[in-house]
Order: sequence, then C-alpha cells, then structure tokens
Amino acid sequence: MAFYINGNHLKAAFTEAACRLKTEKDTLNKLNIFPVADKDTGINMAISMEKTAAHISSCGCPAEAADDAYMQLLEYAHGNSGTILTLFFEGFAFGLPAGAEEVSGSQFAAAMLKGAENAMNGVDKPMAGTILTVAMQSAKAGVSLAEMTDDAAAVMDRVVQESRAALLQTAHQNPVLKPFRVVDSGAYGFCLILDAFRSSIAPELPEIPYPPFILPDTELQEESVILYRYCTEFLLEPSADADLAELETILKSMGDCCLMAGRNHLKKVHIHTQQPEQVLTLAAAYGTVRSTKVDDMLAPQQQ
Repeated sequence: MAFYINGNHLKAAFTEAACRLKTEKDTLNKLNIFPVADKDTGINMAISMEKTAAHISSCGCPAEAADDAYMQLLEYAHGNSGTILTLFFEGFAFGLPAGAEEVSGSQFAAAMLKGAENAMNGVDKPMAGTILTVAMQSAKAGVSLAEMTDDAAAVMDRVVQESRAALLQTAHQNPVLKPFRVVDSGAYGFCLILDAFRSSIAPELPEIPYPPFILPDTELQEESVILYRYCTEFLLEPSADADLAELETILKSMGDCCLMAGRNHLKKVHIHTQQPEQVLTLAAAYGTVRSTKVDDMLAPQQQ
C-alpha cells in the first residue's frame, strides 16, 4: 500500500525544518555570497521557518496545513531567501488537492513542482545555480518517480537525493559563486527543509549524507559588492483600486531583488534599495503599509 501524507506530517516537517536551519545557521551565513554577500541567509531562513512553525495552528488536511504555513510565512518571512520560500509554499499549498485528508506521492510531487514554478515566476531575473534551481530540479525528480510509484516516502526520498546533486551543481552554474567554488547558501537551506520533510514523512529512512563542499576562503569586501544597501520589507494591504503591477514596475526601478508575494488582500514586498523611505512612501499610496523592516546590509548582522 502506498504511503500517504497528512496534515500532521506537514506541521511536524515545518517544526523540524526550523530546527535544522537553526543548527546550520552559521554555515549558511558563511556561504552567503549570492545575491549579495551580507552574510544573513542563515539568520533569515532560520527566523522565517522558526516563526512560521511556531504559529501554525492547523493540523487538518494537507492543503489546509500548507496554506496555514504559507500565510505564516507571508507574515514572518525575513530577507530575500525567506520571501522566495513564501513564493514556493504559496504554489505548494495551491497545488495540493483541497479537502483531501491524505495526499499521495504523485500529488505531493505535483504540489512541489507548482511551488517551484511559482517561485521561479515570482523572481524578476531568475538565475541558474540558486534555490530556484534546486527546487525545480528536485521537484521534477519527484514527479518523474511518481510515474512509477505513488509511495510518498519513496517520492520524498528521491526528491532529497536529487537535491544533493542539484546543490553541488550550483557552485558551477551560478556565475557569482563560480570564482569561489562554493554552493549557494539559499539552495543549501532549501535542501535542509527537504530533509526535514523527508524525516517527518518517513522517519524510518536513514539520513542521506551531504557530499563535502567548501566554505569561502576569501574575505569579501562587502562594500564593493552591495550596490543597494538597505534590505526593505513590508506587508501591504492594497486598496480596492490599487494597481499592483504598476507598483511592482516602479519598485524594480528603485533597487534590485524586488519580490512580491501574497494574495490580493495582502502582499509581502521585499527589495534592496538605497531609498527605503521613498519605497515605503510610494507603497503607502497603494494601500496600508505595516510590519516594515529596514536592515542596513553593511552593518554587523544580529544573530
């Protein structure tokens, strides 16, 4: 009989993911070169998942549990990596069959692919060798295996195995990472999340070790690589007539790493900019701005 996934499995997976990201936070920070070397990917991913796991209340059907997690990420995600995770789990939650008490391996893999596609489409200029690449490659591997078996544990095992290969490839695919021969920090964090899902779904399976990878051996001059100094994030409750496409277009002209996740009633906005005050003033013309956060990426990171 095929092994199926319920809402309790997913809630446990988010809790386990938070623990794994917290444990590997320092390694993730050291690997953080792309998109900017501000050494905070570990901090941001750990905080995003920890706060999400702490606030998930639903243990209903998988779609409800995933949607609950997505809404918590929308509220609590930190940084570029956290916002990309929000995009992924937005698609993932949408891809799960509504109302089903359990989901099969093929349904889970299909939802993962929806998540990867949503994250890819949400990034203005997606680059190879990132969290996006690992999400897409591992999801496709799961979909491929699901054509032969509907066992969710087997599918999740295949997803994690593929994530290892995809992670190592990021060191050669991403032109920013290639000179340093290091893997992508966000991609490694995403692999840790997949590990947590695998261990929650199939705890009897042994851990899959990571192939060895190196940490950067060069101290980067951060001032020379960070063009837009302020990581600016906020939640926007759009007004009824807000033209969000227009807002996104204008924001993209004010910095880089501009991401917008969420539904019509609530949007999570992330951007690296030199003009955080102007960004927030502009956004206020399109609705109610709350939960603002502006971090100076050249300042020492708070652990």
